[in-house]
Amino acid sequence: MTAWQRLGIEPTDNQREIKKAYAKQLKLIDQDTQPEEFILLREALETAQFEAEHLIYENEDLDNSSSIFEENNSFNDQNLNSDDLNDQTLENKLKRLKHHIAIQDINFNIRDELIHFNNEIEAYKDKSISNHFRDQILDLLRKNDLDDFCYIFTEKNAENIVTNHQKIIEKEKTEYSVSSNECIQSDALSIPVILEEVSNALWNKDISDITFDKFNYLLSQQYDIPLSQQIEIKDQLQAPLAEIEIDDLQPEYFRFLELWHETYPDDIHQYNPSYYSSLLQEKLNSFLSRYKLLKKLPNEHFELLNELSGEKKFHPLKMLKLRKSLNKISKNYSTVEVIDKLQLSITQTNPNYLFLKSLSNFWKFTIINILFITITFLFFNSLIAPDNQIIVNLLITVCISLLYIFILQPILNTRILGHPGYERTLGYYLKYWCLSGFILCSLTPWLPDLPHQLLSYGWFISTTILLSALLLDATPYMNRLEQSAFINIDKWIINIGLISLSIFLISIFFIIGEPNHIWFIIYSLIPICFLFYPESFRPLFYIFGYNKEDTNLTDKQIMYRSIGIIFFRLFWVFGFSYLFIKSSSQPFMYAAGLILGSILITGFSAKNLSSTLKYLTYIALCIATLYTILFPLILIYYLYQSYQAKKIILSSC
Repeated sequence: MTAWQRLGIEPTDNQREIKKAYAKQLKLIDQDTQPEEFILLREALETAQFEAEHLIYENEDLDNSSSIFEENNSFNDQNLNSDDLNDQTLENKLKRLKHHIAIQDINFNIRDELIHFNNEIEAYKDKSISNHFRDQILDLLRKNDLDDFCYIFTEKNAENIVTNHQKIIEKEKTEYSVSSNECIQSDALSIPVILEEVSNALWNKDISDITFDKFNYLLSQQYDIPLSQQIEIKDQLQAPLAEIEIDDLQPEYFRFLELWHETYPDDIHQYNPSYYSSLLQEKLNSFLSRYKLLKKLPNEHFELLNELSGEKKFHPLKMLKLRKSLNKISKNYSTVEVIDKLQLSITQTNPNYLFLKSLSNFWKFTIINILFITITFLFFNSLIAPDNQIIVNLLITVCISLLYIFILQPILNTRILGHPGYERTLGYYLKYWCLSGFILCSLTPWLPDLPHQLLSYGWFISTTILLSALLLDATPYMNRLEQSAFINIDKWIINIGLISLSIFLISIFFIIGEPNHIWFIIYSLIPICFLFYPESFRPLFYIFGYNKEDTNLTDKQIMYRSIGIIFFRLFWVFGFSYLFIKSSSQPFMYAAGLILGSILITGFSAKNLSSTLKYLTYIALCIATLYTILFPLILIYYLYQSYQAKKIILSSC
């Protein structure tokens, strides 16, 4: 078995590829139980490195596995035999130089190779051929910004070449320095000492500039040191780097990950069962997924982004500044979408994140805000300032609406949802909101007109606040009433059903309240909200139903018990109203009973509610248009198409 076969690669002069192949094969060997295999692998590495240093590319028609060895690093022309040189040999050497320069092979000793090539040119008998190859190599160096090496082919004295060569080496040795309090010098501190310092610093979660400079120095030496040291550096730095727990955004830590990925780009795609390798790979994946965005952010923004994670104080003005900056960075995405790409932790109850989320999801509150503007205008025009001109009341309404929509609404959403126990608070809010609506609806006949109108408007304001908080807290897949729409006409049918039911409920409350209690229509919002957002109001189903914690009952059993309890409460309200309330006030109690009964809607999932609503609307439209004969047939055809589409979707799942 040849050295290349043992390493598992084709013959190459790329030292990095050889070392990677060795490291890969080394992982497959247990050095304690397979010492002979380790020795053979080590010998294969040394043989491959030796061959790679002297490998010359022949013509394409020659066998790729053949290699020509030559004596390297010689500056004495007497060692060269001009009889062995010919045009083809020089051409092959030039091709080899072009190849290594083109791929920017960092392991290729370009200075020594160029000096050796120059010596061969000088030793060639035909000076015209020598000048031809000299011109070609000079053009090659200039095209690739390697003018520093042109002196090799322009100096006439070999001693001058060596002198310049030594001067450049000495200059490069003095160039490396670290711009920090501590200066790292390769000849002053050995790599093992620096490695131990960096490893200890990372274990202590020290990610300062000094540590990073040393870390950078170690990784920059990767392919200029023996393979054993390369492996040692990677093994000793991998574990502490992976163990650093960074909850917030810290550019100081991200620069370590960025440099690690640049040094070991293949690690991100390779499976490694090692715990620390997997942990670091996970962190690298997370970092790379947001790399482009992080590079665009100035350092001062990281401090603001840190305010979006965990329990932090509310800073609305700072968040407005951050929102403006993020909108400039990414114009195609909303502020929250950009923040979500950063994968911050514990944002659900963070007040600053909720504030930005409320501003970014302005479109979710469109219907609520339109209702707020309309009801507020009617309130001012009919109660507060009926003598004012309509334009004056309209301006007042616009000012109040802008204040509420763009300032108060996001702040109130933040206050309701921005603490760890917000679910409990929201549950209480739901309970007392529904009870207050039920009570105000029941007491309408006994309350004076003006206090009732003021209380009704106040209750409406609480409704808009509650709805905006619920919609902001809802997940993207909640309350989707178009889930049973399998063809386009289904969406129209479902929306027709929702609008028709809403108009029907509004009409009931309007008829009961007119002419003396016009504001009674406000309370029709309760069943309408249940209809449009059943899953957001789901807690009410259990609050007014079966709310005891019983682990022995299944979800269906709890649901059936809740339905039974709500029906019992409903019969009690209707019975009490029929027996003890005078007939003129009974409609208001029945409307209150309708509010209580509509809680049953929240017990069903949006999917079941959507399906039921769709088929009921199809049936209702067929009955309503039965006299036309043609229209019911069209509806039946579309219903059949919807059923076929549903079957196809279910069969593909």
